[in-house]
Amino acid sequence: MFWLGHFGYKSKQDLLDKLKAFLQGASQGRVSHEEADRKLRLLIAMHPNAERKIGLGIDHFKIVRNVRGAGQGIHIVRTDGSEEPFSYKRCISGVVQSAHGKVCEALRFTVQPQLKQYRESITLPVECKLSGLRVERRRDLHIDHARPFWRLLKDFCTEQGVDLSTLETTGSGESLRLVDEDVARAFARYHREHAVLQPSLKSANAAKGGRLKFSAT
Repeated sequence: MFWLGHFGYKSKQDLLDKLKAFLQGASQGRVSHEEADRKLRLLIAMHPNAERKIGLGIDHFKIVRNVRGAGQGIHIVRTDGSEEPFSYKRCISGVVQSAHGKVCEALRFTVQPQLKQYRESITLPVECKLSGLRVERRRDLHIDHARPFWRLLKDFCTEQGVDLSTLETTGSGESLRLVDEDVARAFARYHREHAVLQPSLKSANAAKGGRLKFSAT
């Protein structure tokens, strides 16, 4: 996984692909969708020249047609009214996963047993809650959060007063875990009480969310 704040993507390439699709389908002008604006603010902070790009501060972002070549690009509009283009690819390429991203990933691993248990409880065929189609083969079955994982994690942090930036991880790969086991157990309880899991087709899950929000899982 690659994390943009609380928003999880399968990989850096997955995020790049979704940003490309976002630009292809977005209307020109101000980015007004709250979630998209938030993600772009997280993205620009990763730019190698972020301080100069942001300047006096961000007012908003807008989609513009490229002057040279085909397609569209993103401009940052500062609080003083000045604006400048920025490359989303430069924000992502070469960036290693942050400590914050590792904490998010460790918490996702913490609740994997709950998803596995739910998956094993399903009798096929079953209706895909995203597409309405039938899931007939177990290899096509994906367990989806009806409310996105990133939102559950955000709400947990708000309600429990947890600051992810202060946490540490140990291990790597699927053995990645939080050093603070109390927080890990608290999130597991929160997820068990608040997560709404649902069956879906893997193909429907991959395509969900709409292009304009470059959706996260």
